[in-house]
Amino acid sequence: MGLGLLAAGAALGIGGSLLKKKPKIPTYKPVNQQAAQENAIAANLASFGKASELADMTAQADQERLDSILASIYPQYRETALSAGSAIQDMIAGRLPNQDQQMTMRRAAERSMLGGYANTGAGKNLTARDLGLSSLQMTQAGLGAFNQLSSNVRSNLTVNPMSTAFSYMSVPQYVQNEIGENQFSYQALVGKRQSDAANSFQSRLAGGLSAAGGMMSGYAMMNPSGGFGSTGTQMQTPTPVSTVQSGGLSPDAFKFKL
Repeated sequence: MGLGLLAAGAALGIGGSLLKKKPKIPTYKPVNQQAAQENAIAANLASFGKASELADMTAQADQERLDSILASIYPQYRETALSAGSAIQDMIAGRLPNQDQQMTMRRAAERSMLGGYANTGAGKNLTARDLGLSSLQMTQAGLGAFNQLSSNVRSNLTVNPMSTAFSYMSVPQYVQNEIGENQFSYQALVGKRQSDAANSFQSRLAGGLSAAGGMMSGYAMMNPSGGFGSTGTQMQTPTPVSTVQSGGLSPDAFKFKL
């Protein structure tokens, strides 16, 4: 009896395991990276106008704020910058300031008088030569001053403009997001399939059968030689003890006391 019960419990356990519903795992579909790249480029082109407008407005607002701060610290900074730019333009063009021109012509006239060829062709050539040398020097000096002024203006008088690409999503970032969202969706779908299979009626029935089989197997192992309600040992019937004496009833049983 115990072996049969053990076999029945094992059969129920195996049957429950086989009956349990298995989830249907979907096939993973990788992201088409070429299509994702094209989508990223198309999205950036579609937002180019708004991105450019945002960048221009941001840079203008930042520059106005910087100008306001510089004007409060050094009110003449605009005029100074304009004067420096005008002087550099004259230097690059080889034009000497009036004071330098007058000084150069005066020195040339002094040398002509000392040399005895004032108001002659040689004196005029001397003035032209001195002015020519000064113009060349001024052009070279103007180029150097322009480089220094440009660097100073760029570093101290202008803001770093907001790039239009700041509003864009780069192609690698877009593709990486597509891959991440695809993996998340796949894992969520797998989890749902597993949960649906575990909570289905078929799986619950299989779990009940497995539990019943386990109980039967456990009972059979605890009671290997008997059936339900048996302890494995034969029960003895107790011998009733009689209260009647062998000689009949005692006469004292019929005596009454007043």
